[in-house]
Amino acid sequence: MNTAWSLDSIYTSVDSEEFKRDIEKYKTLLDELNKWARENLYRYSNESLEKYIELKNRLMSYDKLELYLNLAISTDTENQELNKALDTLENIKADEAVHEALFSGFIKGMEEYSKTPLLNEHSYFINEQKKKAEHILSSEEEDIISKMKINGSKLWEKQWQSLTSNLVTEHENMTLTQVRNMAYSPDRDERKAAYEAELKAYEKIKTPVAYCLNGIKGEVIKLADMRGYSSPLEMTLAGSRIDMDILNAMLSAIEEGLPKLREYFMIKSEKLGGNGPLPFWDIFAPLGGSGKYTVEEAKDIVIKSFYSFSQDMGRFAESAFENRWLDIMPHKGKIGGAYCETIHSLKESRILMNFGGAFDDVVTMAHELGHAFHNTRLFHLSELNSFYPMPIAETASTFCESIVINQVLKNTDADKVSVLETELQGIIQCVVDIYSRFIFEDSVFKNRKNGFLSADELCGLMERAQKKAYGKGLESLHPYMWICKPHYYDPDFNYYNFPYAFGALLSKGLYAMYNEMGKAFVPLYDKFLSCSSTMDIKDVAKTAGIDIYDKNFWKMGVNMIIDEIDEFGKL
Repeated sequence: MNTAWSLDSIYTSVDSEEFKRDIEKYKTLLDELNKWARENLYRYSNESLEKYIELKNRLMSYDKLELYLNLAISTDTENQELNKALDTLENIKADEAVHEALFSGFIKGMEEYSKTPLLNEHSYFINEQKKKAEHILSSEEEDIISKMKINGSKLWEKQWQSLTSNLVTEHENMTLTQVRNMAYSPDRDERKAAYEAELKAYEKIKTPVAYCLNGIKGEVIKLADMRGYSSPLEMTLAGSRIDMDILNAMLSAIEEGLPKLREYFMIKSEKLGGNGPLPFWDIFAPLGGSGKYTVEEAKDIVIKSFYSFSQDMGRFAESAFENRWLDIMPHKGKIGGAYCETIHSLKESRILMNFGGAFDDVVTMAHELGHAFHNTRLFHLSELNSFYPMPIAETASTFCESIVINQVLKNTDADKVSVLETELQGIIQCVVDIYSRFIFEDSVFKNRKNGFLSADELCGLMERAQKKAYGKGLESLHPYMWICKPHYYDPDFNYYNFPYAFGALLSKGLYAMYNEMGKAFVPLYDKFLSCSSTMDIKDVAKTAGIDIYDKNFWKMGVNMIIDEIDEFGKL
């Protein structure tokens, strides 16, 4: 099995005739749209609105240019040809701010429109743009901001990628990603040595990375203020299609459940032979069997599990492997972590992960394929209608984790301690650790307003956040977690944390419905995913009979985790 993805269906290289031709087509269409917008987006008419939607959808089909470059760079971060091509494209793409700002002014002033077929199809997009228009600056200001970001936050993000993807530790000269994978080793001494080598390696890059984080968060604070938001959090919630009441209901349920959730760490410590809090290097320690899987075994488990849910999901997983949509193994020059990217115009996705052989990597494979399956439910929509925010995205992916874990648990030969522990390990990360990351990022934004935060100050904020979340469950912490997590370095996605808790707890509710309804749940789940890009999340949840303003719903998800912890303790 080839474990490297193929990008050839997108482009074969930046030197290919197709790539060069599409760059020129994109530039021409962008110039045409900007020119048309300047000349027409002052006439409040159905015709102007329809023309904009038509041209914008056409322009978005060239998003594959940027997606191709970002995908290629993520597995070859030091490739100068790719990085130069991306820099060139980003400078061209910055001009999109012109027509987008003009459209915001237009849609803000257009009081009503007729329900023509095209406008009716895009009614959610139109209404959402009306809300966003309240926070858009003039076209000239937005154009300047877009161009300045290329040499500001976007460059800081690339600096972080370069520093972390090429960092070599003293632990057998392993890269950062490889040594972090050692956290899953069955050998405790190896886990501890890898943890210590990881922390020591961060000392080499902590100051330049601190500049990256300060640069990005400082820019976000300023932009949120300029656009009339009270904080970056308010701006993020608006983009996430939820409000503060929903977030507070979820966070309150988590906070109330923390004392019981922390018991997991004490139980795990005991099962590993300890008699107190769990050391940080033992968080991902495998229990039961060795937990080692080959890529082929992982693929087999995921495909069979997906088929157990539905034929559509199983066939999809098979085709993703057959068409080489996954880049699986870690290597120098490849970024850490895992993600899924959709190429809507081609009706394809690509998945990056860093497989280390643990059962957790099998679950990660299912998680990212869950994103890709979600994308297939939206391929019938126009590109403007295909965007869905992170909280609902993480619901679909976490649901697929549950499919795999529960299917493996049904196997009479399965090492149930190991599998249940992997399930708890993941869900505790999504609830307890994510809670610490939310606290950390919130404190960074609040403190960054008052000045530059040194690497040591950032470590202090991280440790305080971890202590608040983990309590006495851990005996050691990870002060450099702010360096290794890519979520803090994307200037367009702030608070890239609470959506994971949101998705984990919402998926718990959905999976409980699946257990109750059986195969009758499959069409309901398809409907849930298919409307996820054209409704507010509260309305998407209502299609499944869920009220996400109700703290008791979130407490139900937390209590389901606590029940699993109790079962884990008894095994």
